[in-house]
Amino acid sequence: MATVSPVPEELADLYRKLADHRRQLLRMLEAMPEEHAEVHPNGEWSVKQQLAHLCHAEEAWVDWALTVLEKPGSQVGQTREEGQVFTREVDTADRMPLKYWVTRLKTTRAQSLRRLASAPLTPETLHRKGVHRTFGEMTVLQFLRALYRHDSMHMDQIAGRPPSFIPGQRPQTG
Repeated sequence: MATVSPVPEELADLYRKLADHRRQLLRMLEAMPEEHAEVHPNGEWSVKQQLAHLCHAEEAWVDWALTVLEKPGSQVGQTREEGQVFTREVDTADRMPLKYWVTRLKTTRAQSLRRLASAPLTPETLHRKGVHRTFGEMTVLQFLRALYRHDSMHMDQIAGRPPSFIPGQRPQTG
């Protein structure tokens, strides 16, 4: 019989926060009227556009984490000069119902978790380092923490709150 090794505490904490932040975001969205999700406050992205962005960004951050996991020292991501690169479907996002984006968020997270479950994530591999072209040297764990921190940033934006996390700065919580 095969022995199951215990999940490293850092990984358990990561999975807990991924679930908690996504659950909070989904709760916000499930209570939101459709028309509110299409509003563009002060010319900013609508809620639906932010959700399209979150789906695309999550796929990329998982790709980057797995690249660094497999090839420590890899350079990944966009440069500051390239700016926002997670805009696939943003222009057409308002045409789809909010339920579509809620389903996409759930599907994207499920795919991410399946990919992570098949990766050799151990205390040693979580601390392998690569370079994000905008944010500098990061560990695999830091790349993966970006998933729930990004959710948090957009929850704040959707709720009209000041940001609780600013990329490139040490987080207060979470």
